[in-house]
Amino acid sequence: MKKFAFLLLTAITLAAGSAQAVTMRGHGTGSLVGHDLTDPENDAHGNEYVNYNAVFRSSIEPQYVAEGAFNVFDNIVGGGNDKWCCDANGWVEADFGSKRYQLTSFTASSANDAPERDADIWQILGSNDGLNYTTIFSYNHDGVSPWRNRYQVNEYTAGVDYTLPAAYSIFRYQAFSTFGNGLHQLAELEFFGKELVEEASDVPEPGSIALLGLGLLAGAGAVRRKRA
Repeated sequence: MKKFAFLLLTAITLAAGSAQAVTMRGHGTGSLVGHDLTDPENDAHGNEYVNYNAVFRSSIEPQYVAEGAFNVFDNIVGGGNDKWCCDANGWVEADFGSKRYQLTSFTASSANDAPERDADIWQILGSNDGLNYTTIFSYNHDGVSPWRNRYQVNEYTAGVDYTLPAAYSIFRYQAFSTFGNGLHQLAELEFFGKELVEEASDVPEPGSIALLGLGLLAGAGAVRRKRA
């Protein structure tokens, strides 16, 4: 039954003009994956910056309450202060500092009202300096929402919906267009990834260098004594 539902959703999505075979996980907070990169412990505070593993920024309404942009990371799919609703299209991003991740999947959820506020042209971008951004995923279907229902949780997976990207420390959602009344809304974002771990270099540790130096000095002393 689940397989049939997935195939039916895929057929509907393709008929609507989407190139992605998106997975519809369900509706509401219970359909989120949970334990995403911004809150691996799943214990962050919904209305303020507490227990998050990233720094959030946005182009408009950088806040949690009053339908602010940071509500997309609060682990709640809902309306009011559980969503982001703004007067213009914009972007919101999560910055993981010195850690870099390959984005293996992400979820994006619709909010409560006015489907016309859904973005019909939007992207997920990656960056390592906050200045130069690379497109990871694009949804570009003028007049077609990626969601068919309110509070719908869509999951997008690398290798299926987009190519597995390089590792980035910043992931940004950016909306460029909505197909209705000029307002934009989004309920939730979840980012999942594989951390890039730098390989150990061949440079000796400081302690090893010190021991090597003592060994060379001892050898030089022995040569001098022999010559004497």
